[in-house]
Amino acid sequence: MRVNVIGRDTISARFTGAFPIKKLNMTREQFAQFLAELKNASDNGQDIDAIVKGHEHENIYFYNDGCIKKILANEKNLVLTTDLINAALNLIGTDRIKNPKLVNPFIPGEIGYRSVEPDLLLVNERGTNVPRDRISVDVQHETGSFFKDRLVLYVSRLTNNMVKRGDVPKLDNLHVISFQFFNAFAESTNYRHKVQLQNQEQQVYFDRQTVTLIEVEKFLKNAQNFADDNSRLAQWLRAIDTLNREADFSEFANDPIFKILQNEVRLCNFSSRYMLSSMMKDVDEACWKYTGAMEKARETAKKMLLKNEPIDKIIEYTELPESEVLAIKAEINQK
Repeated sequence: MRVNVIGRDTISARFTGAFPIKKLNMTREQFAQFLAELKNASDNGQDIDAIVKGHEHENIYFYNDGCIKKILANEKNLVLTTDLINAALNLIGTDRIKNPKLVNPFIPGEIGYRSVEPDLLLVNERGTNVPRDRISVDVQHETGSFFKDRLVLYVSRLTNNMVKRGDVPKLDNLHVISFQFFNAFAESTNYRHKVQLQNQEQQVYFDRQTVTLIEVEKFLKNAQNFADDNSRLAQWLRAIDTLNREADFSEFANDPIFKILQNEVRLCNFSSRYMLSSMMKDVDEACWKYTGAMEKARETAKKMLLKNEPIDKIIEYTELPESEVLAIKAEINQK
């Protein structure tokens, strides 16, 4: 390998078959491209260990599923994970999560596999006769008509798993945390949303089931609106963004938690084998397949509506709900 340093920010390397390496500034798209190029290099018989080593002092993209799993589901980093959970849930004092245990820990040496289950799952005991906490954490980059359904499915699965068949239901405190790169509540000025079962007077019906939605993109794109927000969650979002951008981290250098985070996001902690595992895939293939099928069905419905086909026939042919077909028809009529 011959390495040429160009300026301060660019490193290029040449291998047999030519695989250029540039200094990474880890947006989601750039990291996905890097993983794709790494796979292509592997397929062409190139030295992928050397390629990864060329970036060993740079950072991964934190919000990638595989990166989240390796960092936050690692037993040695529980202090990091606990701090983030308490920040996301805005828990203070005696309400804080103190000694969580990982249900699905990252096991060094295993390359893992993808599933539809949450990226992180933990439990936290609170003492005799006190419901324990069950905490789920995941990251969602893509929205779609199916997302809310899938989120509710997560909640129902986690709730169902708390009670064995035939036992008297005694439910844990369920906290589902989702870091999202789209807006669940676009009109709201808040980026953190606590969702619970409520009646029409906004009274909480069941306080042991909470979904916390964190709109990461809203926070970052409207940074000036949250400049005075010094909450722990805001600090976390700024620290992660700074590391993703490979920007000056001195603002966070004296924080022991963020110092751990800075060390853990280094690419030198990730083997080439793990980088090529299914855990690191940037796209949830099941979601894309579903989204593609839905878009195709909508296009078909639109064509049939333009041909004045009956609504019932369109519903039967596309398997779209009536409300969806009527919404498409309304869009056509507005043009």
